[in-house]
Amino acid sequence: MTWRITPRNPDLGRTLHRLAGWTELELVERYNQPSTWVLEGPSSVLRVFTPGSGCILHDGDYQVASGQARTFDRRAEYDSEGRLQDTMTIGFVEDTRDLWTRLCYPDPAHAITSTPSTFSTAYDTRTGAREALILGYTADNLGPAALVTSRRHTQLALPSSLGRGGTTTRKARMEKLGDLVADLAEGWGRVRIVHDEATGTPRLLMKIDTVQDLAANVIFGSPGVTRAAGYFKGWGYTLADPEMTDAIGFDANEKAARQATRVSSAAAIALWKRRTEVLVDQSETDDTDQIIDALNEKLAEGATPTSVEFTVSTGGDLQYRRDYNVGSRVGVEIPDLPNEVSDNTIREVVTKVRRGESGKPSLVIGTPGAERRDNKGAARLNKALLRIAKMERSR
Repeated sequence: MTWRITPRNPDLGRTLHRLAGWTELELVERYNQPSTWVLEGPSSVLRVFTPGSGCILHDGDYQVASGQARTFDRRAEYDSEGRLQDTMTIGFVEDTRDLWTRLCYPDPAHAITSTPSTFSTAYDTRTGAREALILGYTADNLGPAALVTSRRHTQLALPSSLGRGGTTTRKARMEKLGDLVADLAEGWGRVRIVHDEATGTPRLLMKIDTVQDLAANVIFGSPGVTRAAGYFKGWGYTLADPEMTDAIGFDANEKAARQATRVSSAAAIALWKRRTEVLVDQSETDDTDQIIDALNEKLAEGATPTSVEFTVSTGGDLQYRRDYNVGSRVGVEIPDLPNEVSDNTIREVVTKVRRGESGKPSLVIGTPGAERRDNKGAARLNKALLRIAKMERSR
């Protein structure tokens, strides 16, 4: 199978059926975060892309991703024989990024203007199935019928809720819609915005797919591992001592009346032989289920930060996207890696392709926030920015 790149206009119409002459593509697919890719080739070929345009990626007949061009880098130089080498590198971001272009207003019907005003409520509080909450917050803050006209994304279509993900309560106050959606989908669903032409008119469609726990059957390991159906070409892992083993939250009552709740990671405590308590601000609610949900989310991020990265060999019986996908939980047998401290969720899949080739995926699995080792600095920065954002919106 070979990759096909289809340029797209700002109105989502196709510029060409297929882009010819490009040289290299590197794609990073992410679980409940926008995927990104970089395309390289001669400037004469890639000048079809302009600000606002985008493309659709296919691996064979399978539509992998769609998105918008966001960076343009052109370089021209003469080689030793006087020939001009004029190349361009374009960075793209998945259409899912649109979820990160809106904040969740405490009252989505309130229009903010240059005239100072106040919201009628401190939080947009909702209770229901996680899938219904994802669609409800998106519809009111970003959807084609968003409650403030200027915030509407008229090219976006939303599906109906199937009631998946279990029931919870959420209180939204000025956090990024994408962060809220990712939190609500963690562990059970994969949320994407994809290019869709099923109705005959190009549009952007939100898709919510159930992720599967395949750890018992989809197992990666060295060729000598008898249970493995897929094999490593190379692997590595990082394992850090716990940022927390015990998450503690105070509810919305005042001072001595505030009730405290603790959630602990028995696996992290047993592995590291220590406890680390962290206070998680829950001053906006007195709902016990909501507090426990929030504490468990923080514990999953910090109990034992784990990141496992490996390249899949051409041998073995497993095929990416057919047998497993981003967000799936898989089995991994790596020497000395304690499996009980990792949730084994595929967080990233990196594919490098040269024109006419199929490419080999490199997988990153681990706890929320796990990224490739060369992104450790970015991962730490992202966590810090997320903590700052949570503090800012709680005020």
